[in-house]
Amino acid sequence: MGDKEWEAIRELTERLDRLQHELWALKASQAGWVHPVERALSQRGLPVVTHGDTSQVMVPPQAPQEAVDRFYALLRRYSFRLFLRDLIRTSPENSLEPLMRYCSLTTVRRYLRELEQMGLVRVDAQWRWQWLQPPVPSFGPTLEWFVWQIFQREFLAPALFNVRLDRTRHGGDYDVIALLNQRLVVVEVKSSPPRGVEMPAVKAFLNRWKDLQPDVAVFLVDTELRMRDKIAVLFQEALTDFGEASEDRDVSRLVHELFHIGHSIYLINSRRGIYSNLRVCLRDAFRWHAHSSRWPGREGRRHASGV
Repeated sequence: MGDKEWEAIRELTERLDRLQHELWALKASQAGWVHPVERALSQRGLPVVTHGDTSQVMVPPQAPQEAVDRFYALLRRYSFRLFLRDLIRTSPENSLEPLMRYCSLTTVRRYLRELEQMGLVRVDAQWRWQWLQPPVPSFGPTLEWFVWQIFQREFLAPALFNVRLDRTRHGGDYDVIALLNQRLVVVEVKSSPPRGVEMPAVKAFLNRWKDLQPDVAVFLVDTELRMRDKIAVLFQEALTDFGEASEDRDVSRLVHELFHIGHSIYLINSRRGIYSNLRVCLRDAFRWHAHSSRWPGREGRRHASGV
């Protein structure tokens, strides 16, 4: 072996040594890293037990990023979310009719092709389809995953989903928790329409809100139906039962079918888009908090978040 070959081997060895040291340094720097949301929760005395379980999410964790991005883009469409709910409830069969409650035949076929390209289903020439991944029992975890993605992609905010907390009084399960402008935001996600939401779910949400004491809490029902006919009424009744009824705790309309309680709890649907509605509520909450902090005599912030 000549001198040039030995020199090339020596340079390659040195480069490998440098890369190894850089890798060790990177691992050492990451060893003490804690997710910002997890840190904020721990500082409130509520350590995170688990989070981010994707076993019940439709898009598998090993899916390529291109497929994940496409799936997220499609989930922004209300019609696609309705289609997925029906797909989960429907056994593969010859007819596509069960999938056409809210979508045209053309749209159903297009969505099936999209899922086929992602590797979730297989579709034959007669439009018979079958799952290529283990089917999920419900759409709820996928919707939680989508809202978690919204906070990361649209608000550029650290967030966790499917969170289990320790040391809580009323059950430590939270759908999505995010940190925006150093304020803790929690979102309860309901994939069923308003008729599927009953008083126990509302009281459980309020109890978890008391445990966590977030700056902003959102009760999201993925529907384009009105919220005032049932959801707003349920919350007003629940607040009265809790002995929380007061002028600061009335359920008030913010805009359209978005409601707030003391500019701290928000009741929203998905008409005009989930991201758009979240943005409206967060802007309102942050404006209210800023206004209250500038005026020490104002008691709105204390009433809105204290229990």
